[in-house]
Amino acid sequence: MFRQKNLGPASFFVFEELEEVPGFVHAFTSRQTDAPNQEPAPSDEVPLEKRLLLETLGLQPNQLFFLHQVHSNRVVTVNAPTLKAAGPTSLGSADGVITLLPAQFPVIRTADCLPILVLLAEKKQVCVLHTGWRGTRDRITREGVSQFLEATQASPQQLIVAMGPCIRKCCYEVGPEVRNQYARSGHDLDRCFSGQQLDLVEANLAQLQELGVTQILDSKMCTACRTDLFYSYRREGETGRMWLLAGFRQ
Repeated sequence: MFRQKNLGPASFFVFEELEEVPGFVHAFTSRQTDAPNQEPAPSDEVPLEKRLLLETLGLQPNQLFFLHQVHSNRVVTVNAPTLKAAGPTSLGSADGVITLLPAQFPVIRTADCLPILVLLAEKKQVCVLHTGWRGTRDRITREGVSQFLEATQASPQQLIVAMGPCIRKCCYEVGPEVRNQYARSGHDLDRCFSGQQLDLVEANLAQLQELGVTQILDSKMCTACRTDLFYSYRREGETGRMWLLAGFRQ
């Protein structure tokens, strides 16, 4: 179950099922997470409005990993203790991160795109993915989870996957050129589309099921429907960003 959590002064969303995993920390932020009247920081810095969240979770900025998100299907792996002395680490242009060691917390930033969290609890390893219509078209979820399975030597049935808030098919009308690109890329159009409405969740769910993943959680929340809670680029234009932050404590 996806629910809002108030921890001290910080408010964010979690999956109750993942709260039961020992040592695991995750947060899907919302408008309520952010301190008001703070300007966004560069992508490789911790914005002031998110620092309260870090303090509440007991995390340090140098434990964070940021991406320059470019709507690709590139996923990078962190398999060494590469923490900087101060401040977060920038991993360059990509849209997914795999971390194989504890005390490393990758961050995905969204404002309609789908944030996906993949967890291997037994080995305390994590994969996070950012997927909009381009990343979904290029199958970043299949690519990222395949890389994660190879790196961890796990079976698909061992993974837990959680899909956060995103724009849902109720609000996501796209042009015929998008549908045509999905057709050329070999997607099941009947599953991915309802007319001109793109279903990001269903399209990525198909990629997970192709790999044999069976433990899948869904927030069932639409960012465009719930702009009282979440940022929506489609609904609002220029706006803030939510975070998906996840990792294991040392």
